[in-house]
Amino acid sequence: MISNISQGNEAMDIKEDIDPYNLGTLMTLTQYRSFWDRFPTEPTEELDTRMEEASEELVTETVKGRKYTVYTDKHKAVFWYFNRVKLWKAAPAARKAQVEVCTGQMWAKCLKEEPDWNIYEKQTNKVNRKQQQLQEEHKQHLIEFFDKYPQATRQNAVDSLMESFQNFNLKTTSVRNFILHECNLTIKRVTLHPLSRNSSHNLEKRYDWVKKYINTDMNYLQNCMFVDETGFNINMRQPYARSISGMPAIVETPTTRAISHTILGAISANDVIAIEIREPMKSKKLKVYSSKRRKQPQVKKTHKGIVTGHYMKFISKTLDEMDKFPEMSNYYIIMDNVPIHTSHDITRMIETRGYRALYLPPYSPELNPIENFWSILKGTVKRSMFEETEDLKTRISEASESISRKSLCNIAQHSINNFEKCLNKEPL
Repeated sequence: MISNISQGNEAMDIKEDIDPYNLGTLMTLTQYRSFWDRFPTEPTEELDTRMEEASEELVTETVKGRKYTVYTDKHKAVFWYFNRVKLWKAAPAARKAQVEVCTGQMWAKCLKEEPDWNIYEKQTNKVNRKQQQLQEEHKQHLIEFFDKYPQATRQNAVDSLMESFQNFNLKTTSVRNFILHECNLTIKRVTLHPLSRNSSHNLEKRYDWVKKYINTDMNYLQNCMFVDETGFNINMRQPYARSISGMPAIVETPTTRAISHTILGAISANDVIAIEIREPMKSKKLKVYSSKRRKQPQVKKTHKGIVTGHYMKFISKTLDEMDKFPEMSNYYIIMDNVPIHTSHDITRMIETRGYRALYLPPYSPELNPIENFWSILKGTVKRSMFEETEDLKTRISEASESISRKSLCNIAQHSINNFEKCLNKEPL
């Protein structure tokens, strides 16, 4: 309450008109489908023109300089288009892409025999190495050692080998190369799992869930939408930077902690259906003058995080978007079983709208494809520096558009592949 003493007894009350569940739209299914032309699966006149131009550029580049045996992505893209999309034979497609015919035939064979073979990956010959002093028994020992102690150092591994094998005296460098090339063990960023994640109780729940739904009409690739939320902030960046050799790579950050934004998302195996950001609450202040002082109204307690109200509003808006596409009728809405997802009101709303709610077993993120979607999205968001005109919303929207339908299908298939582990009661 604000009072104006100089004018006597007039007072001003402030009424707050607040939407506690305000969400801002970053991506919709309609917007995402407008980008389908980025990932064509059939030849089009526009794509024909682009590939013909690329082929002419390759001819010019070959005339100007000698023909390299290391081919660029442009060579591979032109070959792939004419061989896999236009269905040309390997030899003419190779000549069109300025690629050696024998190389084109080898590529075509790999693409035919292995549809998932990535033509863009660098193909290198295996180097013949001299026989290692470390043998199969050492390999098995190291694999078991790092399974038990994943954060052990190379020196720990050497010490363990010396304790287990007599007269073992190889240097740490030799053991490092053996760990990398023979044991196929690499250093990765640690992913923390709760102890109960793979408990016998949760393994049994996953088994029951998969066994129950695997023989129904539920199909991750055809009739399922996956929902979840995650956190973003403006200071998200790669953990690596360049600096002069011998000097630390220092990146200055604001003294104050960056505001974390909660993003809610919904995807299918074919589309990014909805991306929403939880907007901070905004108070709409209305001036009301009266002749008497009034006691300041008690401020209502608000929740800072995502609550059932936010989630319910997001689901409602997402279903509105899906209603525009009849082929999505009766989809399964698949969610984690956290409390804000399992409200009876949410389940009732989903079923009333003609869809089916389905909750995953506890501690089973690998069964929800959107978890991998978040990983790809965050990697894209922090891949490059923010420009002065960019903000987090813009970067997330652009990153959502850039994720191809093939990537969405692949991450859905990855979750399907985990069904077998669940049926075998293996840890995820």
